[in-house]
Amino acid sequence: MFSWDKFLKNLSNNLLGIVNITSDSFSGDGLLNKVDTIPKVFESASKRDIKFLDIGCMSTKPNFTMIETEQEVSRLNTFVQSKNDTFHYSIDSFNPIVAEEALKNNFIVVNDVSGSRNENMMDIIKKYSSGLIICHRSHKSSFLHEKIEYKDVVKEVKEDLKRQVDYVLSKGIRKEQIAIDPGLGFGKTQEQSAKLLDSIDQFVGGYPLVVGYSKKKFTKLLKASDQELFTYCEKQGVSLIRTHFID
Repeated sequence: MFSWDKFLKNLSNNLLGIVNITSDSFSGDGLLNKVDTIPKVFESASKRDIKFLDIGCMSTKPNFTMIETEQEVSRLNTFVQSKNDTFHYSIDSFNPIVAEEALKNNFIVVNDVSGSRNENMMDIIKKYSSGLIICHRSHKSSFLHEKIEYKDVVKEVKEDLKRQVDYVLSKGIRKEQIAIDPGLGFGKTQEQSAKLLDSIDQFVGGYPLVVGYSKKKFTKLLKASDQELFTYCEKQGVSLIRTHFID
C-alpha cells in the first residue's frame, strides 16, 4: 500500500519533474518527436537531484485536443522502453486504461488533473494500491478548463477539494494514498491562480500538497522569480512542487 508520508520522507527534496511525451506541450518541451533524447532527460534530472518524475502523454493545456487511448498508451510505452528504474514515476493522466498501463510498469502514483471523478480510475487506484494526486476541479465545471466565477476563490477551492477527497474516500481509497493539488491554471483566471498561490498556506495540513506553477503565465502577476516562488512554497509547507527542468 502506497503511503505519501513514507514516500516523501525518503525523497531528497520536494521536486516533481515534468516530462511530456507529447508534441503540443504548452511549455514547448514535448519529447514525442525527440524520444532519442530521453536518456538526457534522466541526466538533467540527476543534475537537479530530481528523483520523482511526472510523465504526461497527452497535453492538457487550454483548448487541448483529446487523443485516442491507444495513442496515449503508445506514447507511454515509448517512454517505458527507455525508463530508468533509479527514478520514481507518476502518470499524469485521467484515463484509467493509461493509468493501469503505467502502474503495471512500476509507476507508483496517478496524477489525475480531471478531479478524480471517474469510478473506473478509483478501481484502478485500489487494485494497485497506488498514490493519487487529486487536482482541484470546480463541482460546477463541465470541462477541464471552464472558467468559473468565484466569490472567494480560496474558500471555494478548499470546499471543492474536500468534496473530491470525500468522494475518493467513499470509493475505498485510503487517506494515506491521497495528495491534493489546487489546480493552478486549470479553470481559473490568472488573477484567481495568483490569489491561490499567494494563499497557499491555507491548503497545507491534512493531506500532502502538490503545487504546479512552473512556466504558467499567472506567475508574472506575483512579480517573483522561479527561485523565490520555490523558496516561498517550501517555507509554506508545500510537499511537492512540479517543475519543468528540460531545456
